[in-house]
Amino acid sequence: MIRNLLFLFFLLGRLSVAQAQTDTRCMDFMGIPLEGPVDSFVVALKEKGFTEWGGSDDQEDLYFRGNYYGIRAKLMVNVQLTTRFVQSVYVTIGPYRTKDMLSRNHTYFLNKLEKEYGEYVSRGNAEYFFGAYGDIKVSETQNNNGTTDLNFFYMLSTPYYKDAVMLGLKGHVQEVITENPVAENPMERFAKNGKMENPDITDRIYDVYGYLKQGKMLERAGMSVIDYEYDAKNRLVKRTLTNKAVNITYVNEYIYNEQDEILNLSQKVYDEKNECVMSVNMRNNYEDHDDIGNWTRNALNIVYWEKGAQSQSTNVKQTRKIRYWEE
Repeated sequence: MIRNLLFLFFLLGRLSVAQAQTDTRCMDFMGIPLEGPVDSFVVALKEKGFTEWGGSDDQEDLYFRGNYYGIRAKLMVNVQLTTRFVQSVYVTIGPYRTKDMLSRNHTYFLNKLEKEYGEYVSRGNAEYFFGAYGDIKVSETQNNNGTTDLNFFYMLSTPYYKDAVMLGLKGHVQEVITENPVAENPMERFAKNGKMENPDITDRIYDVYGYLKQGKMLERAGMSVIDYEYDAKNRLVKRTLTNKAVNITYVNEYIYNEQDEILNLSQKVYDEKNECVMSVNMRNNYEDHDDIGNWTRNALNIVYWEKGAQSQSTNVKQTRKIRYWEE
């Protein structure tokens, strides 16, 4: 009996943790993170009351029915075939036979979306809600029988895996080349799914939202284990590299500015007695950004200290070029 109660408390605790998880760095559909494995997305859709009624032969498109802001709608989920990750969601409501009802519901949905995603922009015959992690297009479609459908197209603009986000990058980044890199690689490349193409970091473990939680790195003195910690906004705040072969621990800690850019990076090295033997503090002063909001020119101040020596300070001018997958 006691064992069963302990298991129940353990299970409830796990469920509470799972329910508390959120991802502030992705788009959502009706409160469901619009990313990752389609099977998980489908489970969440069904919990919202949507029912599945079919799909395309290749299962690239899955079809559902349910309530969209209280009104009956048809839903199509588009899936990336090779990864089976969600790509987009297309909602259709109608057909409307009168312009009055169409106009009334069109305005109703715009007001609902505006409360969640901010102001929209009208372009041509459609309205767009532009966000940091995805966009929504609202439009009307004329049918052959004279009726009209309302359409809502949810389009993702960021990949599932957040390796670029972890480095403070925005958008669907493909490649970053940095001149005068400090504490970073001169070139980083990312696959379309967002994974960093860095062969040095192996045995990677990601959480349910695609954030890297742990990895390993083979070094001259053996294997190091890397642990990553994030804050409530899913920003990397601590990266700890532990090498038991030489009893050395490297700790990186990150502080962000109001634009969620890395303002300050602190690096400390501890020996087997847990004594700090080296410290490097790097403070960024971003001078220019691209259209996505990633910095392209930076004035970096570095303060370096090593046990037994006086601290030193230097300034480094950095520039970088960034390519995106949509280019």
